Amino acid sequence: MSKPNIASPPASRGMTPEETLEQQLTAMLNSPGEEFSVATYLNLALDDSGEDLQQRMAELALQFQLSTQSCHEEIGRIGAELQAILPRCHADVGRVGVGLDGMKQDAAALLESTSMKSETEEEVSTSLETLSTLHALQSNFSRTKEILTAAATWDSTLSSVAPLLAEQNLTEAVNALAQLENGERALRGMPNPEERHESIAKIRQQVQVLLQPQLKHALQNMNTRLAPLQQCVSLYMKLGKMDALKEEYVKNRPLAVHKAWFDYTPSYEPTGGANAAALAEGGGTDALRNQDKVSNFLTWLPGWYETVLNLITEERRQALAVFGPTMVPEICTKVIQECFRPILPSFQSRLESLYSAHLTGPSKGSLESICAVYEATLQFLALAYENVAGGWLDLMESSNATNMEDVNGLGLYKDMTAFFFQVASPFALYQERLSSLETKHSSVAAKLVADDIKQAVSAVSEGGSADLACLQDATDRLKGLTTFVFPLAEGALARFELMNGGFHVEESLTSVDGLIAGHASKIASAIQSLSSSMTSNEDKLADNFDDQHVLCALEVLKVAGSFKRRMKVFEGKTQERIKVLAERMAAFSAKEKKIEDTLSGAAKTSSDGPFTLPDALSVVEIDSFLTKAVCGSGDSHVDEDANNVTLELLQRLAGVSTDSAVPTETPVVLYKEVDAAMIALTTSCHAFVYDVCSAVPRKHLRGISTMASWKEESGNDDLASYGTLPQTYITQVGEHMLALVQALEPFASDAEALSLANEVMDGVRDVALQYWREFLASAGSMEKNDEIVKTLMNGEEILDLVISAIPHEEDEEDEEEDEATRASTAFCNAWLDAVGLSVTGRLLERIMRIPQLTSKGCEHLSSDLNYIVNVFSALGLDGHPHPLVSHVAELSTLDGDLFKERISNWDRSDPTQAAMQCIEQRVALMRGVH
Repeated sequence: MSKPNIASPPASRGMTPEETLEQQLTAMLNSPGEEFSVATYLNLALDDSGEDLQQRMAELALQFQLSTQSCHEEIGRIGAELQAILPRCHADVGRVGVGLDGMKQDAAALLESTSMKSETEEEVSTSLETLSTLHALQSNFSRTKEILTAAATWDSTLSSVAPLLAEQNLTEAVNALAQLENGERALRGMPNPEERHESIAKIRQQVQVLLQPQLKHALQNMNTRLAPLQQCVSLYMKLGKMDALKEEYVKNRPLAVHKAWFDYTPSYEPTGGANAAALAEGGGTDALRNQDKVSNFLTWLPGWYETVLNLITEERRQALAVFGPTMVPEICTKVIQECFRPILPSFQSRLESLYSAHLTGPSKGSLESICAVYEATLQFLALAYENVAGGWLDLMESSNATNMEDVNGLGLYKDMTAFFFQVASPFALYQERLSSLETKHSSVAAKLVADDIKQAVSAVSEGGSADLACLQDATDRLKGLTTFVFPLAEGALARFELMNGGFHVEESLTSVDGLIAGHASKIASAIQSLSSSMTSNEDKLADNFDDQHVLCALEVLKVAGSFKRRMKVFEGKTQERIKVLAERMAAFSAKEKKIEDTLSGAAKTSSDGPFTLPDALSVVEIDSFLTKAVCGSGDSHVDEDANNVTLELLQRLAGVSTDSAVPTETPVVLYKEVDAAMIALTTSCHAFVYDVCSAVPRKHLRGISTMASWKEESGNDDLASYGTLPQTYITQVGEHMLALVQALEPFASDAEALSLANEVMDGVRDVALQYWREFLASAGSMEKNDEIVKTLMNGEEILDLVISAIPHEEDEEDEEEDEATRASTAFCNAWLDAVGLSVTGRLLERIMRIPQLTSKGCEHLSSDLNYIVNVFSALGLDGHPHPLVSHVAELSTLDGDLFKERISNWDRSDPTQAAMQCIEQRVALMRGVH
């Protein structure tokens, strides 16, 4: 059968041989419409591929039928949708047509109104010109009427004034004067103006002269009748002389307050001349009398302040009735300022009588009285501000504040702050000189305490070194006087906070530092005096030595410990106070900045808004203003930004970073002089305890260098065959060291006493340092470096340099021991270690001063040193016995040749080995080994 060819040849599709006919036909059916060709499809389908053509034609017909049916269904669905959409489209077209008709009508109306407007503007312009002409004509007629009326009535009005003044009819006279002034204004530009001015000035002067008696009479009787005063206010207001009336009113208002102030007239005695000498001789009576004066004034002053406050409260009511609501704040402010204006010199004199602000010469009273008056004044100022500000706030809340110029109260605030400075001005000199006055004031109390301290220890020297009762009494009195200075220092700090508010902080801290350091130095001197008295007769102290001597001596550790502990607390309180002052200063600076922004207009854009008058000010806020006004501008080392400089200084002293409110890493030392004095006090306490605890060893070691036993020759007696026994002096030392344990334990068992003593236990080993210096000097060493001396004294670094040393066994801690037992043991061991080191150094120093050692003497020395080694071994102290003790014992019996070889092997370039060589050379010299 031949292959049919339909319409066109088959298109080349580039198909691969692997594709089947079905896949090719399916791909052609799925191809886009523009690429599908029926002829191509039929040619491909009818291609002779070995299949039945009839079957393929049937399949194709079936596929075409299915496709045709699907197309008919799609066409039917689209037609149904179009039938549903057409009615809605028709409705939308109708609505659009209606809208277009409306827009057409609006456009026509706009065109019509535009044409009418131009016609109306022409008519209005003509009407305005007519009205302007009529108004100008009316003004000219009115002006003409005023001029004609003034000219017609001038002579009659002028002639009527004289009879009115003669009849004392001031109300009508003032009305006539007002009429003349109005007429003069109307007649300006007319002839003879000088004559009219002269007439008005003459009448005004006559009216004022006649008004003065009425005003004075009204002011004198204003407490009973206000009507005459109100009439005067009305007349003065018409005259335009309200300032003169307010001035007279303000001067007369506080007369009763002034009288109450000057009626209080205590008899103040001068502080110089003969009275100063009398004060020095019989100061007790005068001081008591002056104390009564201070007490009376402090009792009277709050009552007088209460009188002023009552006057201001009454003034708010009276000013409202006399002057009207808008003048109440101004009148109240001026009245309260007038209450203090005449009395300020007297106030200053009374403060000077309480306590002088001058740095030279004696002063009665105390600085506390000035601060008490200042504090009472601050409380009064806070109440006065609340009273005056309350009147302004009441006015602002009423309907009478519509024409107020001071809408935010800034003017009243500035007036009140000026009033604060006015009232506190007598205290300015005290605030500026506070640190110097504080030093002067505290020196009086410090001198009294110093005298008590001196008297407390003087009885010991009078009673003798062995008098336990005197020693116990002295230590008890010292304990009571040790912390006496801290209430004085806390008072000084409180006065600094009150009077300076954070300014001049370095000067104030220096004053307090000197006060506390001076007291610590007095305590240290007293303890040194105790030590000198106890050791003035060492033999007597050693012969009468008892455990009670040790307990009494240890009491001074409680003295130093309580002082140091109290000092830590005080320093912490100081930092807290300074931190509070820094926060207070920052808050006040923010308020000042807000006021400046309000004045400059910058507050309108500020997030906080403009300044608003506070209804009340606290005592702290008023104090911040006063201290800034007096002390803030007085720092010579700062510029106009003084407040920020002082604020940064306060933050640094408080241990707070200036960038954020976090503690700084480096601790700040507030009281440097106290730190140095504390070291001196601790050292004196250590020395005193050591002097008492080592009295017995010092006595027995004092003369051993010249003992005859060192030169003793070997004998053939029977006793020598039993060996050489320790000599008496060393057994006395050893027994004392063993007994010292029991002497220390009672004190260490007291938890409170031990807690105080541990505050000052640092550096206790330094009591032995001097004896080790003397030891090296006696051995012929020229070493002056304390580090080398400490190296030899500690002994740990020379263990490899000595001949033999007893190894130190580390004590195993008993887990069953409680904390109190461990603390007690540590305290006892610390003092046994310090005394043991000093005794060892003293013993070695005395040995180095022995002129000669025979072989028998070497045996004695070896026996003595071995005994003391055993004693220290029995004590079980860390670092004891000292390696040099056993080393010298070995050197005393070492073979001469070995000894010489050992000496020659030292490295003198090393300071420690050079010192060791000097020691061995000295022992060799004593033995005669050359």
